[in-house]
Amino acid sequence: MQLLAKLRGAHAHLVLLNTLHILNDGYQASFMLLLPFISKSSHLSLTKVGSLGTVLNLTALAIVIPASGLARRLGSLRTLLLALFVYATGFLGASLAGTYIRLVMMFIVSGLGYGIFHPLAFGLIAKWSPKETLGRTMGNFTAIGDVGRIGISAALSFLIVHFGWRHTTLLYVLLAFTTGLVIVLYMRKNSDRITPPERPIKQKLTAWQILKSPRYIYAVAANALDSFASDSLYVFLPFLLLHRGIHPALLGSFTAAFFFGNIFGKTLLGRVADRVGKASVFISAEVLMALFIFLLAGSSAAWAIISCAIVLGVFTKGTQPVQKSMIAEAVEHHGNYDKAFSLATLASNTTKTIAPITLGFIASTAGIVWTFNTMAIVVLAAAIPGTLFYLSKKPVLDA
Repeated sequence: MQLLAKLRGAHAHLVLLNTLHILNDGYQASFMLLLPFISKSSHLSLTKVGSLGTVLNLTALAIVIPASGLARRLGSLRTLLLALFVYATGFLGASLAGTYIRLVMMFIVSGLGYGIFHPLAFGLIAKWSPKETLGRTMGNFTAIGDVGRIGISAALSFLIVHFGWRHTTLLYVLLAFTTGLVIVLYMRKNSDRITPPERPIKQKLTAWQILKSPRYIYAVAANALDSFASDSLYVFLPFLLLHRGIHPALLGSFTAAFFFGNIFGKTLLGRVADRVGKASVFISAEVLMALFIFLLAGSSAAWAIISCAIVLGVFTKGTQPVQKSMIAEAVEHHGNYDKAFSLATLASNTTKTIAPITLGFIASTAGIVWTFNTMAIVVLAAAIPGTLFYLSKKPVLDA
């Protein structure tokens, strides 16, 4: 801990936040990967397995708005630390649960932990970052989450082979609680290092008052429509690849290329947005994303499919820091970042929940190609509120 203080100095707060981000995204991805093993050992039907995933998502959705209130009482960073202990408790309970009802309860607990993290974390980034470099900071932050998602979830498979899923889960619990306790001790001893200058709240507003801002609504609508397509594309990509005759053994290569594009896109587009404008980058990215989705859906040549998959990896998640920067810009005149990001997360998570069901129905009735054509149309629709955001004037703080 002393070494952290000496090496990081004034940046210790970002180190702590990024550490919590790696753990949150990595553990969330790992939790879903436990489902096949839980299903086998507990003799659960696929219907019950699917319901556990739904429980996790719905619980995360329900906690989004209360999370901002909790952060006002405890502080955002302490609330994020609390979230770590909450989902670690969910991991512990899942490893010990012997019945379906107990598993449901533990998935509810974990969902509460995961649902707290992102709206509060994005709010902290907005408060801590200079406006001129907000896109770059958001890009770096979102890319770091992918490091946890890929690295920690990849370790899960390796550990389960050697220790079994229950023992692996207990190892994850031990790591989470140990890391959390180290952070608690560090925060108590170095509180001055984790209180960086923040943009002050200039005017406290209710959720309804925030929603009355057209510029904020445009940013939220653009974010929600983009999430509908970009978060589902990866889910349905393997089905399209198999439909086009790609050998199953190559699916992992496409997945790796797609995730590489994700990380590259987040770090690149965030930086570009700082230079040429957030709305301009978002609109351009949405148009290009739609174009390459159409090309992907209509291509049959392997080289074309590979190229489109890599490019789409850049744009599907590369727009994330740009969207978050647009939301921050829309509310910078009053500074209610936690509440603003909570409302925006509620909207985007709702579309994420609806999208797989809707797109799955389209795939069943009209074919997988039309599923991707639908995604492209929704992506183009996201450019409309993005354009309105670009054309709108920044609001003036009420007297």
